[in-house]
Amino acid sequence: MSQGPLMVLDSAGLWFRAFHSVPEKITGPDGAPANAVRGFCDMVSVLVEEYSPTGLVAALDREWRPGWRVELLPSYKAHRVGDDGGEDAPASLHPQVSAIREILTAAGITQASAAEAEADDVLAELADRDREVLVVTGDRDLFQLASSSTTVFYVGAGMRKRLAYTPEVVAERFDLPAGEDAGAYADYAVLVGDASDGLPGVTGIGTKTAASLLREYGDLDGIVAAAEDEGSGLAARQRKAVLEAADYLTAARGVVRLRGRGFELEFEGDVDGRRGRVDRERLDALGEATGQSRAIGRLERATAVLDPA
Repeated sequence: MSQGPLMVLDSAGLWFRAFHSVPEKITGPDGAPANAVRGFCDMVSVLVEEYSPTGLVAALDREWRPGWRVELLPSYKAHRVGDDGGEDAPASLHPQVSAIREILTAAGITQASAAEAEADDVLAELADRDREVLVVTGDRDLFQLASSSTTVFYVGAGMRKRLAYTPEVVAERFDLPAGEDAGAYADYAVLVGDASDGLPGVTGIGTKTAASLLREYGDLDGIVAAAEDEGSGLAARQRKAVLEAADYLTAARGVVRLRGRGFELEFEGDVDGRRGRVDRERLDALGEATGQSRAIGRLERATAVLDPA
């Protein structure tokens, strides 16, 4: 790994978090909310200033609810579908997302996406690079990407409470089997479910039982095999629950597991996250339009640490 660390951002997760954590009274000259713009720029600036990556990539959803995931599990994010069929999100956030993307482009920051993919899938592909990778997210599903070369920085509880998750930390925090990576977390998430993503989990199997089963049988395949084997020692109640959830387990593992899918990434900017040309005139105009010149200027200065493209 001759390159310095690559920082990859769960962009939608960050601007949603910024929108909900920074008051909407933060507005531009025209009175339009600019809270997500300020919060996003400030968060990224703090992260870059603290961890000094040499590459930075903002991962984007091409599809927030890909059809192939819905085919596997129709309940996937179903409760978040708006009246127009898109994601149910605050009306005042959408124009700010457009502004944030313009800021990223003008600041020379790479953006990446892939056909039929969510940002999670993009992050998984980027995490497979042969270099140190720092994944920034507020989504616990991304814990599965932690490995000897990838650290997941979780900002779900706020920037001040952000935590760094390595495979060892994931194993200790959730009492899961330790390994070279934290792939066991994906199977744990399938078992316990996640209401925010429409994953029901397995009835009667909570966090402690899920962790215990994974320590005993290694992964979902091992747990299902034990359920099918009456001599395995698996408790009758647990065997019944796993067998009754067999279809769900097959579908959900295809939805939740991220590594090895082989999406072809498309980049707006440098593929290694090096800093592209900075359009200061455009940044100044965006600062005036949003009233966030300070936050945008801080982002530009912070990202000067990136290797030049």
